[in-house]
Amino acid sequence: MVGGALALGLAQQGFTVMVIEHAAPAPFVADSQPDVRISAISAASVALLKGLGVWEAVQGMRSHPYRRLETWEWENSHVVFDAAELKLPLLGYMVENNVLQQALWQALEAHPGVTLRVPASLAALHRRHDGYALELADGEWVTPKLVIGADGDGDTPIVVLL
Repeated sequence: MVGGALALGLAQQGFTVMVIEHAAPAPFVADSQPDVRISAISAASVALLKGLGVWEAVQGMRSHPYRRLETWEWENSHVVFDAAELKLPLLGYMVENNVLQQALWQALEAHPGVTLRVPASLAALHRRHDGYALELADGEWVTPKLVIGADGDGDTPIVVLL
């Protein structure tokens, strides 16, 4: 999710971006059971997603507002966030991770400055005097100006190249 948002934001700023990913996210099915992997998206994250132009797609799939959030790990480490105490209408939204991934992926697919290499994986990363050289598992070599690795949910990291 972070790698996809970063890639999209950079592409929207005029950078040429390549995303190397082991698989595209599974398509969203409206009548499917909600996924148990969710994220609590804060108002700041909603603003970021709106700025990237993907929040409408998220809301078109599945999201639920939250007004109170409690978390604890030990008996004496209890934290409560409450929108009413903060005089806010809500704290943010609960969104399934696959919904966020799908919304970002759709925007990446549509952006002319983005190349998606899927399925693909990184075989080797070589530091050179003028930057980096990446060898993909299929034998292709890529020599980007910048390499950004963002761990995905699979065995292969998402690698964003500029």
